[in-house]
Amino acid sequence: MPLTILGIRHHGVGSTQNVIEMLEQIQPDMVLVEGAPELDSIISWIGNEQLRPPVAVLGYNIDEPQQATFYPFAEFSPEWQAILYANNRQIPVKMLDLPLAIGFQQNKNEKESNIVEEPNPEDSESIEPLPIHKDPISYFAEIAGYDNSELWWEHHFEHNYIANSAKEHFDAVMLMMSELRQANIPSVLDEENIAREAYMREIIRKAQNELYSNIVVVCGAWHAPALLDVDSTAKADTKLLKSLPKTKIKVATTWIPWTNQRLSMHSGYGAGITSPGWYDFLWKNNKQKDFAIEWLSHVARLFRKKQVDISTAHVIEAFRLAETLTSLRGLSRIGLLELNEATQTVMCMGDTVLLSLVKDKLIVANRLGEVPDELPKVPLQLDFEKLAKSNRLALTAEKKDYELDLRKELDLNRSKMIHRLDILEINWGQKVYARSKGTFKEAWTLAWKPEMYLSLIDKAVWGNTLEDACTKYLIDTSQKSQNIGKIADNIQKAIPAELFIAIEFLLKKIDEVATISADILDLMTALKPMVEVSRYGNVRKTDLGAIRQIVDSLLTRICIGLPNTCYGLDDDNSRKVFEHIQQVNEATRLIENDELTQLWFDTLKKLLNKEGIHSIIQGCTCRLLLDAQEIDTEETAERFAWALSQGQEPNFSAGWLEGFLKGSGIILIYDHVLWNLLYKWVAELPQEYFTELLPILRRTFSHFVPNERQQLGEKAKAGTIIQSQEFTTINENFNHQRAESVLPILETLLGITPL
Repeated sequence: MPLTILGIRHHGVGSTQNVIEMLEQIQPDMVLVEGAPELDSIISWIGNEQLRPPVAVLGYNIDEPQQATFYPFAEFSPEWQAILYANNRQIPVKMLDLPLAIGFQQNKNEKESNIVEEPNPEDSESIEPLPIHKDPISYFAEIAGYDNSELWWEHHFEHNYIANSAKEHFDAVMLMMSELRQANIPSVLDEENIAREAYMREIIRKAQNELYSNIVVVCGAWHAPALLDVDSTAKADTKLLKSLPKTKIKVATTWIPWTNQRLSMHSGYGAGITSPGWYDFLWKNNKQKDFAIEWLSHVARLFRKKQVDISTAHVIEAFRLAETLTSLRGLSRIGLLELNEATQTVMCMGDTVLLSLVKDKLIVANRLGEVPDELPKVPLQLDFEKLAKSNRLALTAEKKDYELDLRKELDLNRSKMIHRLDILEINWGQKVYARSKGTFKEAWTLAWKPEMYLSLIDKAVWGNTLEDACTKYLIDTSQKSQNIGKIADNIQKAIPAELFIAIEFLLKKIDEVATISADILDLMTALKPMVEVSRYGNVRKTDLGAIRQIVDSLLTRICIGLPNTCYGLDDDNSRKVFEHIQQVNEATRLIENDELTQLWFDTLKKLLNKEGIHSIIQGCTCRLLLDAQEIDTEETAERFAWALSQGQEPNFSAGWLEGFLKGSGIILIYDHVLWNLLYKWVAELPQEYFTELLPILRRTFSHFVPNERQQLGEKAKAGTIIQSQEFTTINENFNHQRAESVLPILETLLGITPL
């Protein structure tokens, strides 16, 4: 019985055109297309007006949705057109590959049996290196002088250079793949492909036994030779298929919107093309002789929309250059590479930025497919749409601002939903500054993008509802983690999302990790997010007692271990610890616990007076204690003078100054005593020391805001400042009555109600 094997390249335009031509010639009574049999129930939708590519079939394990895979299709995909041909003519069409259920079971078995001890580095000589996987087509490409096998395939098959008909095209593909398979390429002659091809042959036999007499098979080119002789391998295939794992896994499938960008990703089934917009253009314009001019016209229109001056002459000259490049390279047809080089040279004047615009808008041309509303959807998507409707949040591309009052049930539910989406990295809402004060206020700007449906589907593996998916996601990412900062971040996300099961697990986890952690810096990293979540109060309906206990425990451990952690550090590690000290100091101010706050200040005083502490840390602690009024200005001036005295090493003085002034130079503007000490120290530095310390000083002052730097520059011109009676005189002549007359106007402007 006639059996025709058409070996194709997934998403190849030339392959698609040749498949259509062969189908028209053969007029088959059965079409078999590479893909899991579970897709048989869903491919009947191809041809529906509301199913518009790019789209993908999502197949997933019903009981364990985290087991899932995607089958993407573009309009120019050979598989799509083959199925469309069969559906339009009511010809039976079936998918041809190993069932997803078997693949899911194999993966499950591998995970269960793949508990292997980590190899001992001392035994590394006994470990065999992994084989290097190589694209088999690259062997032919290298012989022809190509360093890109995809480009070689494009020139010789997709552009139909060596074939005068579709039959000659597929004969050439079959011959090439047969030679490669006979060469026993190890990277693709693996157990998975052997099992897949055995199952493919079994499906072909079943079709033949059902008395279909004119069968066409559309499959990846590599598999084509293996499907030619289905009779002689029947016994071996039966034996092999019996060895496959038995499974009761139930697989569900549905169509989802896909994007061109996803087609260009090297993930999923049959993905990996880098120019979907270009292929779509070829699909619609390939038969036109002037297709290259049409493409360059698209490029010109794009540039004109971006206010770039492009004339008809640019298009003509770019086309001539592309033609010349094609001729010099011995090609019979202009390709995308030649058009890109001509575009960059003529239209972009060599500018790669403009060419990147072409790649983004035309070559990739991100588009989102559409699926009918009546199609089955994954449970997570259904739950999301239900929540959006009940919370009265419209899925619109236009930006819409929401200011939420968390004391109101509707606003609280909206907030929970947005926070939960953020956990799943679906950033529908952008948090903005709330005009009203208080932890019960939140402000968001929502802007829905169709691509977010894809992210929602991607996260469907974590659960059937938004709450369940977020809970499992947070627990999974924290389960094996010993990074206390990461766990604290997850708690910070879980509190406003009201994921109580996750919160309970994460609190136990962070307490467990904190108890055994000897890394003070990890504890310092975790403190700030924990303090922030402890401030949400009862509006989040969360018992925050356990969180406050952990905060108290973290800060206590930090205070005990910090002096020893800071001992003997070098410059880089001192700066790293300095940043952590600032964060803990800020967190301590938020705790509002006098006992813990005093414990922290006592720890800073130990650092200030302890020998072996780097000058950067000592300068930092001096400034923090001054700002908190734990030491007075006189003591500060004494320590400042001591740090910059001639008896100190210049590097010590520069480090102390860097720590003291980090982030703010306003103290030097208003404190003339400290300014004079600094000015005198710099003026008296020997030339060689000044040159050595200049980068440190520049780095310190570069972090000040421009206005501070300008005022300090003016002050430096004047030199040392002599304390005068000017301010005292002004103070004595100050007219309080005139000053108070502006207060009513200020109260009106600021919206302050007078007491």
